[in-house]
Amino acid sequence: MYSSAELRLIVSPSRTYAALAQSRRRPGPLGALRRPALVALVIGAATAISATRHAPPGLVLSTTMCLAAVVVLQLAIALPLIAVPARRTVGVPRAIDLFFASHAPWSLWLLAFVAWAPLPGVRGLTPILLAALVPIALTPRMLAAFFREVLKLDPRVALVRTMTHQAITWTVLVALFGAAVALTPRGLAWIGR
Repeated sequence: MYSSAELRLIVSPSRTYAALAQSRRRPGPLGALRRPALVALVIGAATAISATRHAPPGLVLSTTMCLAAVVVLQLAIALPLIAVPARRTVGVPRAIDLFFASHAPWSLWLLAFVAWAPLPGVRGLTPILLAALVPIALTPRMLAAFFREVLKLDPRVALVRTMTHQAITWTVLVALFGAAVALTPRGLAWIGR
């Protein structure tokens, strides 16, 4: 599913992003969608399998299409941070493609979650939820390397952009999750007891 480039990014993000940035490959606008589409497919397939324990193509396709909004949201958060410097370095389409390579730890975690979770009552979710700490730690490291090596930003600027990206992403994630599970009314009801 993922190429060795994504796996190398997990182990050595700076060196791998530097090598990928040197590539002469410059995708056009459609080529920029390669990795985002793969991320959407992984999210869609993982959701379909975790909900039904099956992966019929129609269900995976419809789930992927519905959850493509997650990838669009990720792109909307990233684009303002990467577009201007990308024009000077690898171009915006290539930067988008390389940016989404940093999703590999989360994609692997989602696939591990699906492999672990289908046995209700047999396994607790604690180990796989604790395993989420791995992509939580790896993603900022990979993003900082992306900003430094691909976009050629000063290390301090790369760190600020990484922190900005992660702060926005986690804020949006918590807000959406909170809205989905009515977290505010539940919290207020709990406080009111």
